[in-house]
Formats: sequence, C-alpha cells, structure tokens
Amino acid sequence: MSETAIRYLTMLRLVPRYPGTITTTELAERLSDREMPVTKRSIQRDLEKLSAFFPLVVDAECRPFRWSFERDAALDLIPALDLPAALTFELAHAYLRPILPPRALSHLKPHFDAAQRILARERSGLGGWPDKVRVINRGLDSHMPEVETDVLETVTEALLREFKCKLVYKARNWPQPEEILVNPLGLVFRDPNVYLIGTIEGREGIRQLVLHRSSEGRLLKKPVERPDGFDLDLYIASGAMGILHSDKPVFLHLRCDKPVLNHLAESPLGFDQVMTDIDENSFDVKVTVGDTQDLRWWLTAQAMHLDIIEPIWLRREICANLANGQARNKEMTSQEMPLKHLLSSRP
Repeated sequence: MSETAIRYLTMLRLVPRYPGTITTTELAERLSDREMPVTKRSIQRDLEKLSAFFPLVVDAECRPFRWSFERDAALDLIPALDLPAALTFELAHAYLRPILPPRALSHLKPHFDAAQRILARERSGLGGWPDKVRVINRGLDSHMPEVETDVLETVTEALLREFKCKLVYKARNWPQPEEILVNPLGLVFRDPNVYLIGTIEGREGIRQLVLHRSSEGRLLKKPVERPDGFDLDLYIASGAMGILHSDKPVFLHLRCDKPVLNHLAESPLGFDQVMTDIDENSFDVKVTVGDTQDLRWWLTAQAMHLDIIEPIWLRREICANLANGQARNKEMTSQEMPLKHLLSSRP
C-alpha cells in the first residue's frame, strides 16, 4: 500500500464525529507524531478529496478550517464491523438504554445502527439475536430526566482532560440558579440520574451534582484541583451515593429466610459479609454497611423475610416506619367503607 493511502486512512481515523472537530494544524501535528510529516496545505487538499467519498464536513468560517464527520455518519470504514462486534453492540444497547440518558445514547447511535444492519443481513440464527434478548431492571420503570447536550459534553470533556468547568446549576434548596465553578472528579450513573462528583470552589466538601439540574456548561482550560487521596471507588464504597445518615458504618446482623434471600450469597451486601446456615429454613448474615437511606429502603422492602438482630436502634426505626405505614393505610381503609356504602346507595 502506498504511503499516501496509509496517510489517508490515518487521517480518517483522527477526524472526530460532530460536534467534535479537528484543525488542519492539529492533524499536521498528529501525523508528524506518527512519522508522517505533511504540510497543512496538503492536508487541506487531502481532506477535500476524501470528502467526495466520505461524510466529512468543514467549518470554513474558522482559520484554520475545522473538520469533522457528520453527526449521523454510518460506520462503514475499515475495519468493517463483524458479526461478533455487532452482537456486542446490540447487547450494549439493550443494557444501556434503560440506564443512560437519551443524550448520552445519541453519541452511540451510529454504532448501534451499524450493528443492527449487520444483524439484519445475517441469515443464520444469530441474525435473530435482538429478538431473543431483553434487559429488565429492578424497581419501578421511572422516567429518566433529560440532560442538556452541552452540559453532558462539557462535563465529560472536563473529566477526560482534567479541566475545571462552569455550570449554571439549581439545587432543590436554592431559590435561583447559580453559576458555579466545579472541579470535576467523577461521573456516576445511578438510575435514574447522572451525578457529577466534584468540589465547588468557595464551598466545602465533595458534592454530588445532578446533571439534569444544570442548564448550561462551559469548559475552562484550568487544571482540576483534586482533594488529597480522593478515590472514586472508595467514595462510592463509603456509602456516599446512598444518601448518608451518618459517616459511621453500621454492623448489621440479620436472620434471613430461605430461599427468598438466598441471592445474598451471590450479591453480598458488603465486602466483609459472612453467611452462616441455621437450619433448612433460615441463615444468618453479618456484614458492615453504610448508614444510608438505601439500607433502610431495602430492610423495609424485605421486612417479611428477615429479622434485624443488630443494631437494635435500626430494628426499632424500621419497625416504627412499618407501623406508621400500616396505621396510615388502615386509616384510608376505614375511610373507604362509608364511601362504598354511599356509592352503593345512590339511585
């Protein structure tokens, strides 16, 4: 293959999809790094030739020109998408669709479309794979809030390049939106929301910013200031994403019913979980967990299938919540009786 053909292929790989762009100057630098020195004028001529065969677009109002692939350009470039890769994209689509915001999925749409075309052409049993796979999430199928396109793109670029960013943000308890300067540290997708983990300049502590509450985003080419020792995995493991009630961990001792809660053997509640069989109908669980609202929701939901041995204060709290809920619904039931009687007596 000629050097020119190799340069063409390399250039096509370096051009991003819109709204991302690359200048002829940047292309010249990257080609030089790959030992393919070429002038900016030659690159401009090459791209103009290639645009006749590939969906390339140029912003000619900028100097130097900025090039990109069309936003919805099909992925028919080398290497061709083969059947195993198409199956992988189809599985990723099925899994990610319920948990990612539509704006984030839109960036992957050309990949998913290409995969579906490959599978549609496949005449073997593999071609029917999309009809045989479903992903069902636990819990209610709640609507995912929309995240503004520029906000998501600003945040992801800031994280990748380790730059600060400015957001116009409105927390629930803020009377008006405010412009805040953020040091982004991580992004967490926790159904149904997307959280930016970071610090806000002028305010203490690590914050969880819900991205759909931000209306504008702007990247600043200033390096992020990271708190000493911050680790995203350790932050999540601390229970911070579960609405902490306190910073102190909880030693949990449960007596659980079989087979309803047998899944705890495969999906432990914590790293130090220990399970001990008691008899054919029950088992003990001892584990250290975060003192979170999620813990309370789970214990309340499983109240029919477990006993909280320790801590006693948590058992009393869950029992009180269940009693209050029962009393409230009993009150509603008692109010329904005369209403039903009234309705039945209407002519």
